[in-house]
Amino acid sequence: MDWAELKNKGESELKELLAQTRRELHESRTLARARQLKQVHKIGELKKTAARINMLLCKKPL
Repeated sequence: MDWAELKNKGESELKELLAQTRRELHESRTLARARQLKQVHKIGELKKTAARINMLLCKKPL
């Protein structure tokens, strides 16, 4: 997901997106271990997206 798109989302949307991204990351890692994942670069992209979301959640004022 694009940085500009993430910045425009609210806190609840970001938390929901983070949970979804973590779920996808878990599934991708499981498939990679079973040698069934064809696009292994997806794991890196999901990790970066999760890190971006975490950074935005920490920066948002309470």
